Amino acid sequence: MRFPAPTALLIALPLALGACGGDGDSEAAKTPFAVLEPPATSSSPDSSAPAVEPGPDETEDPDPTTELVSLDWFGGDAAYPEVPSPVAERSVNAGLRAAIEDALEGREGDYSVIVHNLVDGRYAAINPDETYYAASLFKAAVLLEVYRQRDAGLVDFAKELTLDEESAEYDLGTLEYFEIEVGDRVTLGDAVKAMVIASDTALANLVLGEVGSGAVDATLSAIGATTMSVTTTALPTTAADMTTLLLAIARGDGVSEDSRREMLNLLGQEWFVSGVLAGIPAGTPYAHKTGSFTDATHDVAIVEGPAGPYLIAVLTDRSHEWEPIAEISAAVWQYFAANP
Repeated sequence: MRFPAPTALLIALPLALGACGGDGDSEAAKTPFAVLEPPATSSSPDSSAPAVEPGPDETEDPDPTTELVSLDWFGGDAAYPEVPSPVAERSVNAGLRAAIEDALEGREGDYSVIVHNLVDGRYAAINPDETYYAASLFKAAVLLEVYRQRDAGLVDFAKELTLDEESAEYDLGTLEYFEIEVGDRVTLGDAVKAMVIASDTALANLVLGEVGSGAVDATLSAIGATTMSVTTTALPTTAADMTTLLLAIARGDGVSEDSRREMLNLLGQEWFVSGVLAGIPAGTPYAHKTGSFTDATHDVAIVEGPAGPYLIAVLTDRSHEWEPIAEISAAVWQYFAANP
């Protein structure tokens, strides 16, 4: 698979965006730029909108009087599923679809669900191409692009980034947890780690500024995503695009083996567990990314199931409602357990 060279895209549009991140219980141009509005107040621990900051060629040397905050203490190792090679071709399965439909019966709102057993190909999809606001799912696309650029020698994870006021406006508690203030510096590698595990949006903005939103969209197109974009205020995505993206990460499309494993390790540590993970047995290896907002509650995962690893994506237009996703996840797990 051939990936395009990174580019940046000029955005000069106001974004009216708010909280996202996952757990309902806690909840181009030469110089890319975004005019941002502060996020709405929320109990969620991160916001959802990517701001586009100056690219790597435009970044000035850090102010030596500011503090470099290390996140070496944060994160660890996680068990995650290995993806078979090759991945089994999709085979539509009526029983799997029926299990999903039973879990959805009586639910209000729009739901999109995809399940794909990567070993035997059993597959079911409901509304796979319906478009939703991505919320923090956009961070999975940024994750793939930043590792792709690292492997190409285009970015350095040791580079220090300075937290500016515009990005800090999107903080909903995680910056305090990390003891990072406006003017402090973090390395790109630490920002990536916080962006995924804690779903920190302020630091995700800095990462996106380094890689360029246009480059992210170009890579999404290269892996086969048809709707997802980080260069528009709508932040559109679909269940089909999210499974395509997560599978590309799990296979390591366009990156080294070390980078593939690092990405899955980060996705195996994400804090928010009220969706897909609430429907599977404790201790099950997984890798996932969540996102939520007032009109979006999403979870996309690879799970080590009783019949082998499977992809599951549940996207909805509901507001921070995780129980339906957990019930769909449990129904899928139980189906594979009963039909190995």
